[in-house]
Amino acid sequence: MSCVDEELLTGGGLNQVFRVGDAVRRPAGPWAPRVHDLLRHLAPLGIAPLPLGLDESHELLSYLPGDVGHVFPSDDESLVESALMLRRLHDETVRLVGELDGWQFPAREPVEVVLHGDFAPYNTVYRDGVPVGVFDFDTAHPGPRWWDVSWAIIQFVFGLPDERKRRAQLFCEAYGCAYDTDHVLTRLHDMLRVIREHPAFTKQRAERHDLHYLELVEYMHANRA
Repeated sequence: MSCVDEELLTGGGLNQVFRVGDAVRRPAGPWAPRVHDLLRHLAPLGIAPLPLGLDESHELLSYLPGDVGHVFPSDDESLVESALMLRRLHDETVRLVGELDGWQFPAREPVEVVLHGDFAPYNTVYRDGVPVGVFDFDTAHPGPRWWDVSWAIIQFVFGLPDERKRRAQLFCEAYGCAYDTDHVLTRLHDMLRVIREHPAFTKQRAERHDLHYLELVEYMHANRA
């Protein structure tokens, strides 16, 4: 794959990602073939990049135009649309739950859908303040819907300080599930483990990202009633 006329896309946490015309060139892990199968399956939804090429070290994906949500809209409409997009993504993958091998992470029981694994504003594309696409499926793997829903609440809802309970319930209502604080706590503790133990998270450890999630754990315990 050519490296000519590449534009470094800023904001990535673990990988260097480049835009090459109307495509994105990024490092590819051993799980990339399975992810490309998933992206081809999701193509009719129009919310995920299309796989364009793959070699031993890099993949080429279509570029999703718009604004990445590093600073994301806080209005209810945007939050509801995020929940609906996650539900559409999950529902489309039900037929793939038997494909348990080849992902970066092992299947997580109970297997219901293929998870995105990191559904968050920083992996979401917005246009006019409305989410229209999602990318970075490296962490996709089969598992229960709540695993993605809980992480989305942590990122889309708890990323802002106000009306957290109301907005969490609004997200869950739009998705079509109950707001489960135990599930959210499980995801928070898992993220703390990843930051402290995963070899790729050296920057996050150095910048003490764990403190943010510890504060959210304390918030959850203080407001569970």
